[in-house]
Amino acid sequence: MSIEVTNVNKAFGSFKALNHIDLKISTGELVALLGPSGSGKTTLLRIIAGLETADAGSIIFDGEDNTEKSTQDRKVGFVFQHYALFRHMTVFENIAFGLKVRPSKLRPSKEAINGKVRELLSLVKMEELAQRYPAQLSGGQRQRIALARALAVEPKVLLLDEPFGALDAKVRKDLRRWLRKLHDEYPITSVFVTHDQEEALDVADRIVILNQGKIEQMGTPEEVYDNPVNPFVYNFLGNVNLFHGRVHNGKVEIGSLKLDIPEHAKKDNKEIVSYSRPHDIEISVEDEGKGFIPAEILFIRALGPVVNLELKRTDSGDYLEAEISKERFKELELHEKQKVYLRPKDFRVFIPEDYVI
Repeated sequence: MSIEVTNVNKAFGSFKALNHIDLKISTGELVALLGPSGSGKTTLLRIIAGLETADAGSIIFDGEDNTEKSTQDRKVGFVFQHYALFRHMTVFENIAFGLKVRPSKLRPSKEAINGKVRELLSLVKMEELAQRYPAQLSGGQRQRIALARALAVEPKVLLLDEPFGALDAKVRKDLRRWLRKLHDEYPITSVFVTHDQEEALDVADRIVILNQGKIEQMGTPEEVYDNPVNPFVYNFLGNVNLFHGRVHNGKVEIGSLKLDIPEHAKKDNKEIVSYSRPHDIEISVEDEGKGFIPAEILFIRALGPVVNLELKRTDSGDYLEAEISKERFKELELHEKQKVYLRPKDFRVFIPEDYVI
């Protein structure tokens, strides 16, 4: 089931929640709506589901206009952050609920319902817990039952609102892996809302990044992480270091460091901000000339194969972060309060005035 969102607008009083949203989702895709609180991601999900009405625009499922259809008629499955399981029903009864409340003409036989529930219990690896009540389950188990209940009615579209937000980090990671595997085995068009960048990058086929009711960027996890289109996306997707400087003769000048930026060659003397991720910072213990920036190591966190360094530039006072391998860390014999030299191996330059709203 494909989904097409066309020119959707939504306001709550004077607050513009969604502003001219256009989005196409292919059949079988797993798409993440990612953004900070208030960006419009949950409002967009609820409009796709039919739980909210857009002020303007249309929602198309497989070429058919569903804008005026009810949630039930859209045949979507919806999974909430806090599960919304019926506490007085067993796991088995919770999964069967959506089938049992169908109109008599559409309701499967008791045998068919039982068979479907057993199939879903096997799918979510919960067969032995069929007669337990929600209060007797862990958070991760409850979320899997909520997913099974949504799948029981064989929805054409599965919508998930912060599905793992109430769980601890280890359980979230396990469930992300499980959801990706489930989606591969049980192909269905799925859209999920999250504010967790790692979750979106780990699970989704494609990510839609929203901010202030607008789509900032869409693409695969690799596309949006490696090629952010603006400073907001760069900042939002993981830690970054900021280097302030100016354009001069097709180069950016950051302290004594000069780097080629041909894409901004015609913007001479403009102020720039250069973005570089911690793993793209090269560290040297010797002053190798104008290509490096002097800094002092403030803090070292050496856990696992990657060593995290917090540094302070001695020329500007700016704080920076760097990530290096443990092997490189031992080779350089680094320690706190040590003076080092650094430079970005990879970076993106933006002209701040180009992105003023």
